[in-house]
Amino acid sequence: MKFGLHYQLPCHGFQSAVQRYRDTLEQAVYAEALGFESVWPVEQHFDTERSILCAPLLMLAALAERTRTLRLGIAIVLLPLSHPVRVAEEIATLDVLSNGRVEFGIGRGSLPKHFTGFGIPQVENRERFLEGLEIVRKAWTEERFSYRGRFFNIEELSVVPKPVQQPHPPIRVAANSPETFELTGRMGLPIFAAAQVNPFDRIKEYLPIYRRAREAAGHPDRGGEDVTVLIPTYVAESRAQVRQDMEPSIMLWLRIGAARYESRLEAPIQAPPERLERLRRMTYEQACQVMAIFDTPEACVERLHQLHEDFNMGRVIVWFNPGGLVAHDRVMRSMELFAARVMPHFA
Repeated sequence: MKFGLHYQLPCHGFQSAVQRYRDTLEQAVYAEALGFESVWPVEQHFDTERSILCAPLLMLAALAERTRTLRLGIAIVLLPLSHPVRVAEEIATLDVLSNGRVEFGIGRGSLPKHFTGFGIPQVENRERFLEGLEIVRKAWTEERFSYRGRFFNIEELSVVPKPVQQPHPPIRVAANSPETFELTGRMGLPIFAAAQVNPFDRIKEYLPIYRRAREAAGHPDRGGEDVTVLIPTYVAESRAQVRQDMEPSIMLWLRIGAARYESRLEAPIQAPPERLERLRRMTYEQACQVMAIFDTPEACVERLHQLHEDFNMGRVIVWFNPGGLVAHDRVMRSMELFAARVMPHFA
């Protein structure tokens, strides 16, 4: 099983945006030396308490020059918010800069503020996503192409440079709803599932929807290669130390999430009421049980073995600092412990 790092990068009033980025780059560079396989920042907008990572490709371009083997993933690009030709150009350029290390993670988006901020109707996100994905693929695989769609019309365009990876960088789709699990399965594309969005029992329920859809559409079962799971994770020498380091940060993340869901202007369209209730009432102990692995290295190994049995995932993306309050040196120490005492059990 492969292991990557996830970054969302909240930045609170007492924190410096410059330092948050510097710490993140230092962690990601160190991750390569520790044996992590990949890094996966997420595109977010207009909310510093959630994230200041509005341009993850710029962060990955900086990492491309500081690393040699680390896979540069995006978890995710919000495809409906951008012109797909521009996305194709920028991802291809990053693939050239990194000599073929890009992983193209994409999603539809769910937060209304993202769509209103860019003047795009959120009800169009599914159609824009599908149209954009088709255009990106054509831009990468055809010397010149034309396209006629509902949102985009392209005439005899040659997008350069082409990606180093052929036919194109690996594509992976983030899925938060049964509809998207089923759609991604029908398309035969690999999938992301995020435990902070859907708890472990929900992921276990949804993954068979994805796999049945793949099979029904005639796509081969590639086992774990098709499934990546994102899990808030933190390890320390004792459970007391884990709790001391992580509890303030994860509880802040839960409070911010609940506040955003309660806001009519920010709540995702048709957000399940149970998701708000879960965020509002969740305790640290419950977070550890249903959506995260905050524990000693030995206990983390046991939890990951069980989740691998449940999900058959080929990659886990660990998120060491949800909430953004864990000190940089403590994150680095947790990364060291995870690499030394957890990862070898899954080599």
